Amino acid sequence: MDGRSRWQRFDAEHWVHVAGIVLTTVLVLWTLWVALVGLIAGLLLSALVPGAIAALAGWLTSAWRRELPWSWWVWTVLATLTVLVGLADPGPATLAWLVAGGGLLILLVHPDSRARVQAPAPSRPRGVGRRRTRLDDDWLSVVGRGAGGPP
Repeated sequence: MDGRSRWQRFDAEHWVHVAGIVLTTVLVLWTLWVALVGLIAGLLLSALVPGAIAALAGWLTSAWRRELPWSWWVWTVLATLTVLVGLADPGPATLAWLVAGGGLLILLVHPDSRARVQAPAPSRPRGVGRRRTRLDDDWLSVVGRGAGGPP
């Protein structure tokens, strides 16, 4: 049995990525709607702004999946701004943004998500703190030092 709590076992990083995919999809649909309305009204260029926002959301979602450390900061700032806007103008339309931003902030404070911004542990030099193995001996024999020589 796993001794960790349900919160510690929760895969928050995955759900931040899912939230990014959902956000990107919604923004792409918004862009298509604006493009359709713009095509009817003769203002097709009006779809450039929503299209750029959708592209940035997709790029940020991709950066999250590639585990780039700066993506945590950008997601956190955007989620915080979403919550602040939702609190400043409470209404039925902004309630959804408030819930989405708050949920995303909860996912971002999860220890697995925060681990992205922590510096990686320094690597140890070869042979320090570990035993020499047969694989090391095989490699040393290939490079010409022999199995019994120093590393």
